[in-house]
Amino acid sequence: MTPQGSSRQGGGRRLMVAALVVVALLGATLLVISLTGQVGDPPQPELRSQGPEVSDGGSAEPSAVPSTAAEEPDEEPQIAEPDPTEEAATPVAPLDRSEPTSMTIPSIGVDEELFPIGLGQNGELLAPQGDRANQPAWFDGSPTPGENGPSVIEGHVTWHGDPSVFFELGGLAPGDRIDVEREDGTTATFEVYDSARYPKDEFPTLAVYGRTDGPELRVITCGGDLDADGHHLDNTVVFARLVQN
Repeated sequence: MTPQGSSRQGGGRRLMVAALVVVALLGATLLVISLTGQVGDPPQPELRSQGPEVSDGGSAEPSAVPSTAAEEPDEEPQIAEPDPTEEAATPVAPLDRSEPTSMTIPSIGVDEELFPIGLGQNGELLAPQGDRANQPAWFDGSPTPGENGPSVIEGHVTWHGDPSVFFELGGLAPGDRIDVEREDGTTATFEVYDSARYPKDEFPTLAVYGRTDGPELRVITCGGDLDADGHHLDNTVVFARLVQN
């Protein structure tokens, strides 16, 4: 026979253990809510229906212009036009061709390796995915950074709902710098002169891919609200010029 006092003590211990388990579970739940709540919306630049005009009328090489660009493996980011509002910077001599290896954007904490990416079977610009989903990619149908013309780099703003490499890209402002390291050991330094957001069905293709008077850079990601499938409705495009090498 078990003494009555011992039975009460055992019941008390079980109640205490149960209470501790509830407290632990509640604490874990609050921690998850706190962590997931720390991720806000990415910065959103001005929404436009067209981009900056290119300096020479913007004739683009058809073979170098993707029909679309991808946000996630099943969707393609698209292409829109910019509108330079400032006077052109002092021309900088272009660099010889050399593929990019990495890029740094100090103002938003980006310091990543680059890899080349091309077009899909239907002529669409492929998107980073798999092990490289959170890395930026250089479109290998565009000039290398520092050559004459617009070099194009793309990356995700989010990947399966989590912030990705260009989550803060929309926060760039005129005067911010972008450094691109190249295989030949040189660095192409670009200065941002414009940044905007465009509906994907009004992407400024000519302003992004059209010819320019000198070496320029376009950095593209997704932005704006989400559709019913969780895909962004807009593209964010940053426009920059080579300022030193």
